[in-house]
Amino acid sequence: MTFNSTYFKLISLLTIVLLMLFPSKATSQEFSVYVESGGVFFSNNDVRIPNEGGTKFDLLDLIGTDLNPYFRIGADVTFAERHRIGLLFAPLSVTNTGILPEDVFFEDRTFFAGIPTEGTYQFSNYRLSYQYLFFRDDRWDLGAGFTAFIRDAKVELSQNGGSARNTDLGFVPLINFYANYNINDRFSVALDGETLLGPQGRATDAVITLRYKLNDNFSFQTGYRILEGGADVDQVYNFAWLNFVLVGARYNF
Repeated sequence: MTFNSTYFKLISLLTIVLLMLFPSKATSQEFSVYVESGGVFFSNNDVRIPNEGGTKFDLLDLIGTDLNPYFRIGADVTFAERHRIGLLFAPLSVTNTGILPEDVFFEDRTFFAGIPTEGTYQFSNYRLSYQYLFFRDDRWDLGAGFTAFIRDAKVELSQNGGSARNTDLGFVPLINFYANYNINDRFSVALDGETLLGPQGRATDAVITLRYKLNDNFSFQTGYRILEGGADVDQVYNFAWLNFVLVGARYNF
C-alpha cells in the first residue's frame, strides 16, 4: 500500500472548503476531522475479466489473506443540529505474488499456472455524503441519507515481464445509515454504513465501533468494518469481501 502526499493535499483542500462554507464558530454547527487506520484482510476476491471468454479465478491465490495496513481520512460538519455533510478519502491497494493453480485468460493475455505471478487489487474511493439525523435524544442518534461514491479500482496481473490490467473510475450513488447509542458520558456504540443493491452488482461498507470520549474535543474508537460487493456486467465480473480491524481518532473544533 502506498501513501501519496497528493491525497493529504486533497483532503486539506476539501477541509478548507467545508470550513469556509460552515464556519465552526457559527451557532449550532460542529466541525470535525477524523482518521482511521488498522489492518485489512480478504475473505474472498473472485475475478473474471472479460466476463465472457475470461477465466474465473481467485485473486487471493496471488494477493493472499494476510493483514495489510490501511488508512482513511475525512471531515464532516453538522449544522442546524440534524444535518450533516461529510467528505472521505479511503485509499486501498494490495500487491503480492503467488502461484495460479490453473491457466488464466485475463484481459487480453494468458497467465500460466505454476509460475510466480504478481497480483494487484486497488479499490480507492472518494465520498461526499449528506445525512439527516431524524431522531436524537440523550441516548440515541439515528440518521440516514445519501452518498456520492467515486471509485478508483484496478485489477492487475504480471508474469515473466508481461502484464495486463483492468481499471475502473466511476460514480455510484449509495444510501447511508447511522445509529449511535450513548452508554454513558464517555462510552458509546455506533453502527455506520453505506449500501446499494442493484441488478448489476452491490456494495456495502459498514462498521461497528466502540467509542470513548476523552473530552469535548477528542474522541477515540475501535471496531470492525466490512467492505463487500462487486459487479457482474458485460466486461467485468469481480466480487470481493474485505475485513477491517480498526482504531480511529476524531477532533471536534
